[in-house]
Amino acid sequence: MATLDAFRTASGDPLKFDFANDYVPDVRLNAGDVNGRTITVEIWDDGMPVDTDGLAATLAYNTNPGRDLGDRIAMTVVHNTETATYTVPVPRKALTRTGRILLGIELEFHGSKICSRNFDGIVERAVFDTQSPEIADTMGQLEKLINQANTATAKADAAGDRAEKAVNTATDATNAFKTAKIEYSQFSDMLKQTIATMAANGVIIATDEDMRAAFDQYVTPALAAQGGPLDDDTINWFIDYMRED
Repeated sequence: MATLDAFRTASGDPLKFDFANDYVPDVRLNAGDVNGRTITVEIWDDGMPVDTDGLAATLAYNTNPGRDLGDRIAMTVVHNTETATYTVPVPRKALTRTGRILLGIELEFHGSKICSRNFDGIVERAVFDTQSPEIADTMGQLEKLINQANTATAKADAAGDRAEKAVNTATDATNAFKTAKIEYSQFSDMLKQTIATMAANGVIIATDEDMRAAFDQYVTPALAAQGGPLDDDTINWFIDYMRED
């Protein structure tokens, strides 16, 4: 059964280093990868195989050379090879900027560090682009929405003995969620889980269960204090109002 080890190798074949200054062609990467493409290198010494004893390899990368420090990630030994061979998945941190990034292999051998000739990684934009302005705008709306809901919750708790204020607070929270214009079906599973956690902590989201819970938590006690009606018609009006476009 195939392991996809060869398929994931960014350069096709392992990068071969016979001398520290050997030329290395550009390596194409993709911003959508998560532990996807790997950098695999073979270390030779003027055509002679090298043993891994006392030898360690690290992938160095810098997405903004000349400005940022960059980072490193240790490479793993590949066993049963002709010469010392190391591999590592390209980390997500290296894929945050599309375009050219700087790469290099650092070898540590008995107290010495040897840096390979630099080479470029070409980070292609992901087709499903989580860095797009649309996502940034949506997340900004969501953050604003959460802040508004939290504010509404605090107000409702502080004024639970006044029915009119509780209803107005619930209406403000409703309008905040309706204004966001976010399609729940397009959220990732992680974001859906986050929203579910928010709902469990009192943040209203647009499902019948959560809207009914919000009504029961904030509006019902206030109405009860005033002796107001608590029938299903009142609750259904609240849910229908929240569903309105």
